[in-house]
This record gives sequence, structure tokens and C-alpha cells, in this order.
Amino acid sequence: MNKTHPIIVSSFFATLTFLGAQLAIYVGPVPITFQTFFVILAGLIGGAEIGLISQLIYLALGFIGLPVFAGFRGGLTVLVGPTAGYLFSFPAASVVAGLIFNPTTDRVLFRGFLACIASEVIIYLVGVPWLIFWLSSFGGIQVLDALYRAVVMGALIFLPGDGLKILLTLYIINRKDVQEIMIKIRT
Repeated sequence: MNKTHPIIVSSFFATLTFLGAQLAIYVGPVPITFQTFFVILAGLIGGAEIGLISQLIYLALGFIGLPVFAGFRGGLTVLVGPTAGYLFSFPAASVVAGLIFNPTTDRVLFRGFLACIASEVIIYLVGVPWLIFWLSSFGGIQVLDALYRAVVMGALIFLPGDGLKILLTLYIINRKDVQEIMIKIRT
């Protein structure tokens, strides 16, 4: 494998994650975006290594202040804001997708579905507790109220869209031409 190959593919998925962040609907402290679609797709198509590198590139670009996060924002204010937990979950979610899914198996849809669900669970398990902390510490909201708001505005509101993104992901990874690309990238 060419040494630049993982960086090129990872940079491509970091770019897609940036573009997905800009497709945002602002419904509360955490916008509904298309980021998680590309976070998970990076792991599914590229495997754990590509998934990890792509999301670390994405976070690093935002950390240094480039406007890659939702609303063309970047910098430390975003990385300590209400969306920080979700953002920091992206590398792990992408890695898990890549570890669970194998494009050479005959159970592509089943393993793809498991990978998507596991990745989404990671995103929620990191994002929602951080949102609770942020709302109660910086939003001036009591902890129980912060818990309620975080579950509603940080998880439940996203479930229908995440379900649709999972269906779209499964459609993509079930295509034979995409499976051929996945196998080439992963070998």
C-alpha cells in the first residue's frame, strides 16, 4: 500500500464531514447535521484506520480555528461548547464502524446495520453526558432539567434523521460498485 493512500482517503472523508456539518438545521444547542453520516461512512468504507485518521484531521482543523464545524465555526469555543461531546466521539464512532463492518462478508447489510447502530450509540454516549454537563455548568440549568433537555434536544430529536441516514448508508454499502471500492481502499 502506498503510504500516502490513507492520508488522501482520510482527507477526503474529513472534507465530507466538514461539508456534512454545513447541512445544519438549528433546533437547539446542538444542530441537526449530516456529519454523522460521513463519520460512520468513513469507517465503513475506509476501515478503522481511515475512519480514525479522517476524524482526527477534521477535529485538528477545527481546533486550529478553521471554520469546519457547523455554521462555519472553528476553534476552542466550539470544542468546549455544547456540541463538544459529539465532536470528540467522532473518531471512536468511525473506528467502531470500521472494526465491525467487513465488505467481503456475505452479511453486508447485517454487519453494516450493527456498525451504524454501535457508532450512533457511541456518539450519543459521549455527546449527551457532555451536553448535560454543559447545560448545567454553563447554561445555568439545574442538573435534572439539564438531563431532560439533553435527552430531548441531544438525542430524541436526532433519532428520525439518524434512522434515515442509516438507511441511506446501508443502501450505499450494499452497492457492488461501492463494495469494490471498499475492498480496494481497505487492502
